[in-house]
Amino acid sequence: MVDIKKCFYTTILSQTISTDGKYLFCGSNFGEILVYSIERIASCSETITNDPDRLPTDPQLVFSLPEKCQVYSLAFHKDFLIVGLNGEICGYQWNGKNGTIGKKTWTVKLPASTEYTDINEINYLWMDKDEEILYAGCGDNVMYAVSLEDGRVIRQYQGHVDYIHCVSGCAGKIATASEDGSILLWDARQAKFTSKIEPHTSQALNRSEFGKWQGTVSITEDWLVCGGGPRFSLWHLRSLECTTDFGFPDRIHVSGFIDDIIYAGGDCKNLYQYSFNGDVTAEIPLSAPAVYSVVQQTEPNRFMAIAGAASQIDVCTNFSYRDIVLNAYKK
Repeated sequence: MVDIKKCFYTTILSQTISTDGKYLFCGSNFGEILVYSIERIASCSETITNDPDRLPTDPQLVFSLPEKCQVYSLAFHKDFLIVGLNGEICGYQWNGKNGTIGKKTWTVKLPASTEYTDINEINYLWMDKDEEILYAGCGDNVMYAVSLEDGRVIRQYQGHVDYIHCVSGCAGKIATASEDGSILLWDARQAKFTSKIEPHTSQALNRSEFGKWQGTVSITEDWLVCGGGPRFSLWHLRSLECTTDFGFPDRIHVSGFIDDIIYAGGDCKNLYQYSFNGDVTAEIPLSAPAVYSVVQQTEPNRFMAIAGAASQIDVCTNFSYRDIVLNAYKK
């Protein structure tokens, strides 16, 4: 029997995809991790034509965390599902053959701040797969670099004056988005930030009715997109100049790049895709009234999962329209 409360009040806060690209993991506000087979989802999409709701897919596994706290962030590395909770990062063994989550294998406790006495939520995890370093953006305003070779916190990046919402990296550069209204750029080898962007100080980008906070950032070798309260915008990394501001209608929580397309989602029942010059290339209707997490891959299957303030997860297998809706709980 389905818990009606969960159906109405579930929020999917985080998502990640297994290293082999075969499984989707979704973390909820009820302390559960929902697991879906991407291969099964992809095969289902081939049978759907004009009705995206005709064949919703249930999770093949619902894993309840012993901590019973919100799953703020998720990442995946090799055979480990990595979970960001309150003040600690946990690694669970993943058995891909059986599709099961094993016992907690390791835990990294972040340093306790003498100035920050509240619970330190790990709001975002970004994995540098080449260096095997995990970057955690946290509620104590600090980004931590954790070596997955031995579980040590090898560096603390301090510069924000309010909590961090998002972390993104590329080619040794890292960007963080914060409630303080700034985007900080870092060289992974240095503890001090190298550059600072404050979109709310731009008259063209400021939206005072939404505040100055930055909820999302995503970077490539040459470009950066960011947004939150201020307008969603594209920046050239070398010049740190804003080249495009987009017409996203509300607050922004997620963003990213897919080839030559930029996507953005937030407090809006659509995920928007844009060209670099700001033209809308796709407008995808969503199940949730707000989007908090998007994950995507191009191999072995083209796949994008969009989740937020609902017990449904929207799936696009061609990146331009929704063709499957996943259920968080079996009916």
